Amino acid sequence: MTMTGANSLSISQKAHTQAELAELGGQMQRHVYIETMGCQMNVYDTERMQEALASAGYVPTSEVERADLAIVNTCSVRDKVEHKVTSLLGVWKKLKEFNPDLVLGMAGCVAQQEGQKLLDKLPHLDLVVGPDQIAQLPSLVEARRAHNQRQSATAFVNRRDYAFPEPVAPNDGRVTSMVTVMKGCNKVCSFCIVPFTRGREVSKPAADVVREVQLLVEAGVREVTLLGQNVNSYGKDRETEVDFAVLIHQVAAIDGLERIRFTTSHPMDCTDSLIEAFATCKKLMPFFHLPIQSGSPKVLAAMRRHHGVDDYLEKVDKLRRLAPHVALSTDLIVGFPGETLEDFELTMQLLGRVRYATLYSFMYSSRPGTRAAELNDDVPLAEKKRRLQQLQAVQDQITAEWMADFHGREVDVLFEGPSRLHEAGPQSKLSQVRESRGLQVMGRTPQNLKVNVAVETPEQLTALAGRLGRVQIDLVGQNSLGGKLV
Repeated sequence: MTMTGANSLSISQKAHTQAELAELGGQMQRHVYIETMGCQMNVYDTERMQEALASAGYVPTSEVERADLAIVNTCSVRDKVEHKVTSLLGVWKKLKEFNPDLVLGMAGCVAQQEGQKLLDKLPHLDLVVGPDQIAQLPSLVEARRAHNQRQSATAFVNRRDYAFPEPVAPNDGRVTSMVTVMKGCNKVCSFCIVPFTRGREVSKPAADVVREVQLLVEAGVREVTLLGQNVNSYGKDRETEVDFAVLIHQVAAIDGLERIRFTTSHPMDCTDSLIEAFATCKKLMPFFHLPIQSGSPKVLAAMRRHHGVDDYLEKVDKLRRLAPHVALSTDLIVGFPGETLEDFELTMQLLGRVRYATLYSFMYSSRPGTRAAELNDDVPLAEKKRRLQQLQAVQDQITAEWMADFHGREVDVLFEGPSRLHEAGPQSKLSQVRESRGLQVMGRTPQNLKVNVAVETPEQLTALAGRLGRVQIDLVGQNSLGGKLV
């Protein structure tokens, strides 16, 4: 979401309209706006917040100007995100001038990390809510409205007492959905703040995971993504629980479910049985995100990753022997403290050796509270940028070659709904594609690539949602594919 001074008039007009209706005693439904930053776990937490607030009469809105409650769901993995959060709340502060009843809240990892400090620093912020306290959100909002109480709720729930929220059947017609199978992380990598903002690992009982997926399928969901900070270690905190590979097979046994994905993984806990699942479980999609972070053994040791490059490559080689159709992606950090040019070159060699389909790459930035924050951040910013650009340029070429191989092929696509081409502005390149190809429906290949397919009527857009179709690819873009129904 972007807000500038150019739309300040529309903000005040909408807010004054709310105030005038309130003075007239008009009955208004309360609206909540949530800005989500960061990983898929945050996206999932946003859904949980919406579900919790629905019991208090709040409905989601896509316009923050119309909100009675505005929450930014934050990520603390990267330094820039924290600056963006502060800036965003500064913009939202202006909305209170037109709507004094507006409640501003912060959730997610930054909220958990900073807690009460945020309320002390930002007087216009009303609530701070950690991931373990989402269920308290309605009562916290009510306390702010009724008693003018600004509160921070960031206590971790003891692992023995932690209870995952009861699943709620979606009614929004979604085709895909996320399911948390565990929360927290025990690895404590030196650069990562997650163990301090999400807590220790807690696995959701397998029976509850299966029950939740069954509920989603009955509501029309055809693909689920199993979520956790480190799903590979699923079940290790419960003596009687199955491991992650067994959980995948249990979920795959649900009738009506077409596809399973999962994220994210730690190489140290990547078992042979999980690798074998890509070859034996037809519903498990051939896309595996396996973060390595660096190609240098020295840097990996400084990162406290507890795995080496050689054993990582051993797992990759086994995967490609058993399931050569699987597309790999990873995370890489450049400019970690102590990373020399020789270390960086090892990362570049890894890139050429593995040839990932896609890549998430970052410049190192120190996160307060992590072990790496105690190290000398000795790689100059300009050098970090140069290394990142070099890395991304090579990966862009590898990705382009991988995607080009889809041209002319027939692929199975699970259709999700209208393509975002239909939301493009009249002057955009997407709009030009839309005009040349007509109505478009969007789906994804097994490798998680978006595919836009031309249809003849608006009715087809609705009819295809949730269905699998065979598509011949005739257009390869930078980030997506185009094709025709076979």
